[in-house]
Amino acid sequence: MSSAPHSRRTSKISDSLNRQLITYAQVASAAGVSLLALAGASEAKVVYTETNQVTHTGLPLYIDLNHDGIKDFLLRTSFYRGSSGLQVGLAASGYRNANNVVAGRRASSGSGYFFSAASALPAGARIGPRGDFSVRSPLMAMELFDGVGSQYSYQGLWAGKGQGVTNRYLGLRFVFDGEVHYGWARLSVTLGHHRQFDDVIGTLTGYAYETVPDKPIVAGQIAGPGVITVQPESLGGLAMGRK
Repeated sequence: MSSAPHSRRTSKISDSLNRQLITYAQVASAAGVSLLALAGASEAKVVYTETNQVTHTGLPLYIDLNHDGIKDFLLRTSFYRGSSGLQVGLAASGYRNANNVVAGRRASSGSGYFFSAASALPAGARIGPRGDFSVRSPLMAMELFDGVGSQYSYQGLWAGKGQGVTNRYLGLRFVFDGEVHYGWARLSVTLGHHRQFDDVIGTLTGYAYETVPDKPIVAGQIAGPGVITVQPESLGGLAMGRK
């Protein structure tokens, strides 16, 4: 007795994700990678990008989470010398789109005032609609020196009590094609205590986003059947789909 063939249920992926998958296929072809390696790309839920970039004072570091040619986030280092002393810092923020926001909260300076602090999330943290995205341009880490140089202090959740942090995560919320998506950026931060440019340095080693709108993402998730990995060094001009 022959059995009737079972119908396969199909699902439609968004136009934006389809464009990205085409880009990844182009990248793989240009890099000499078999397209079979992308056989499961249409089922990918997390797109992870490997990188290694270092911040420098006066040179903003931009993050284009989905490689569509539009900058989504900005890391900026600062160096300010005034009558009251010297400040060297690192901050994160969304870029151009007011709906692109870094997870953070108000934090106490310890001396009576509050500031916006970017959350330094551990691996495994859940980033999504329930996260705190209420502050703008939050500070990651800052060194403060008084005018004479005898007093040193630090601020920010990435300062690590003056020692910096290794492999912590920025929670990211951004919008593309009119829909909210969540992601993360993995960084290590070092503090130099030398009263000079680049005393506070951020090293960006990877970032990722969830392709399904409004779905949470797990910080540090870079492997598994639902993850596709991209190396920006291989992208060249192929990923610059929109200006």
